[in-house]
Amino acid sequence: MSGAYAVEFMVSGMNWLTTVGDEDSDRRARTRARLRAYGRGVWARAKQHGARPVCTYMLLVLVGGRAESPVLAAETLKPLIDAGTDEGMWPDDDPAHRVMTLYAPDPRRLAAGVASIHMLVVPVPHSWGGWRALDWLLDTVHAGMGAMRMLAIGDADWLTSNMRLPQAQRKARQTRVMRQARPVWSDGVRLGAQVGVVCAVSYPDTRYYGDPDNTAETATALYGAGVALGAAPPIPRVFAFILDPEQCAGHTHVMRLLCFAMPQGVDVVARVVGCAPDV
Repeated sequence: MSGAYAVEFMVSGMNWLTTVGDEDSDRRARTRARLRAYGRGVWARAKQHGARPVCTYMLLVLVGGRAESPVLAAETLKPLIDAGTDEGMWPDDDPAHRVMTLYAPDPRRLAAGVASIHMLVVPVPHSWGGWRALDWLLDTVHAGMGAMRMLAIGDADWLTSNMRLPQAQRKARQTRVMRQARPVWSDGVRLGAQVGVVCAVSYPDTRYYGDPDNTAETATALYGAGVALGAAPPIPRVFAFILDPEQCAGHTHVMRLLCFAMPQGVDVVARVVGCAPDV
């Protein structure tokens, strides 16, 4: 493995954001600004200690000190990634450069009121895209059988972290997505506790690709429908985002959740570090 490194962020409960939070848009914007300013300092120190800019890369995000699913931390992660862009750690955090983002729980105990994010930056070959990263992940974690859950979501219900919507509108859209998603989980398949999830996001305009994990508020609603029905575990072992480059119909976005079994005892961090590609 060439050039991979980890950066640690410690975040207080006051500055922690989740995909299901109740903050109004102004408070969320202020919290993001504080996180981004803090993140720039962390990245600057990381560069002083040898962290080097990358071009095409994956991120493994380990979330510690929180009881909920790590993917809910996508709202906290976004300004920290933006801070890395500010500090020149990568050309951009779009899917042409950040080909996959993986969230996983960090089991280590922390002091009450403090959470941690360890961001493992893994360079990959320039030729990689989301599908190549997916193949690598499935092979790396020894993925077993699973199920595909797909939903086309119209503009009126689509939700991303870039939207400055009032809290009530965000909640309403998530509720409607969960309602629409119930049928896609109703085939009787029950996923076990050791589950990995990859969310592939398709856009209606191939001239514009958003950042797939900016859609985490929608993705957690889609997955949450399965949790509510008892068809999926509340905390998957890993939850990843990639771009699906296939164009979907206008005024819609398509999400595909590939849910797969993972063998008991697989150490995601060890596998990612040990099997990362040479670049």
